[in-house]
Amino acid sequence: MATATIAMRMSTVPSQPDGADVVIVGGGIMGTSIAFFTATELDLDVVLVEADNIGSGSTGDSSAVLRHHYGDDEIYTKMAWWSHQFYRQFSEKTGERIAHADSPLVRFASDDDSYVMDGYETLESLGIPVSLYDRDEVQERYPMFSFDEFDRAVSDDSAGYSDGADVAGGFARAAQEQGVTILTNTPVTDLTTSNGRVDGVETELGTISSENVVLAAGPWTPRLAESIGIEIPITTEREQVIILEPSEDYKNAYPELTPTTALPGGSWYMRPDFSDGILVATHHSGEQVDPDNYKNKPDEDVLLELTDKIFDVIPELSDAGIRGQYCGVYSTTPDHDFIIDETKNCYLACGFSGHGFKHGPAIGKIVADLIGHGETDFIDIDHFSLDRFSEDADGNSLSDEAI
Repeated sequence: MATATIAMRMSTVPSQPDGADVVIVGGGIMGTSIAFFTATELDLDVVLVEADNIGSGSTGDSSAVLRHHYGDDEIYTKMAWWSHQFYRQFSEKTGERIAHADSPLVRFASDDDSYVMDGYETLESLGIPVSLYDRDEVQERYPMFSFDEFDRAVSDDSAGYSDGADVAGGFARAAQEQGVTILTNTPVTDLTTSNGRVDGVETELGTISSENVVLAAGPWTPRLAESIGIEIPITTEREQVIILEPSEDYKNAYPELTPTTALPGGSWYMRPDFSDGILVATHHSGEQVDPDNYKNKPDEDVLLELTDKIFDVIPELSDAGIRGQYCGVYSTTPDHDFIIDETKNCYLACGFSGHGFKHGPAIGKIVADLIGHGETDFIDIDHFSLDRFSEDADGNSLSDEAI
């Protein structure tokens, strides 16, 4: 529904040009953000090519959690914080309105859990709002929870959530206003090369020549990269989502519903949803699928497992109904870190491993910097290089709790 609305709001479909300064493949959050920042910060002719509609891939199924707690990892914390401030000011920055809601992210911890406390110290040191609660304070503040194995909780107080397709549509329309040509329902079938470097893309309508090609096509990125001899270690994982409809008694008892949370080491998480629902989803299930052919409805056993888990944690949700259910995919690297790099005249923005949406604006800014200046001072870009996998197949060592 959201994607169809976005498609209808896009301007008249343009014809495919023969060339452009920059061609971006992929119309999800990353591709549209890159298009916006490239158009606004660089005096370049930009074309974005999307196989389906804007926000129709992983972005449209994203839970769009906007949190900043990443343990002691300052790179992700700073990127997430900068991006969230951009989302909060999206209308002022782009001229487009997007869905956004506040929802503190609460991390529960036992005495020997260093990750949660590392995140508290990192957020506090960076001046990002954060609170620490002992066991009694947790029970007082969040009385809906029923467990006693945790000794404290850290609240990422200014966290929130949004809507992936809505934001991608906002970026796309804003990019169009800046002169970007957006081609939807236009699959890229191949990359063209000259002297060992990428110099354009092929679609069914012909070639678009470009000295700067960006691959931001989510789980489809490795296929295109493989055609020019670039191996990207990404697996596509199916994740399953349900939206609960709490009872009126629950809504009246807890008008702010529940915080966003994931239990330590857990394989699921939850957050409030728009219109008083509660989203519950699997996280890094490990179920590898073909992004073009996977079951879009949750499995019955997984649905029962998810509801059992949340009912154990919040017993008063045991009479909740199921408002909706669907599946989406993660594009996962071996270390769960992103890939942001340039090789053979081809820029890569992929492998966001289930925690990319919250960094969308930062990724757009970083890739625009790389295109325009060959470098960025936003982050240490080497952390996300593709070469890390040639040195060590496992790449970096991001904590499982961080993803």
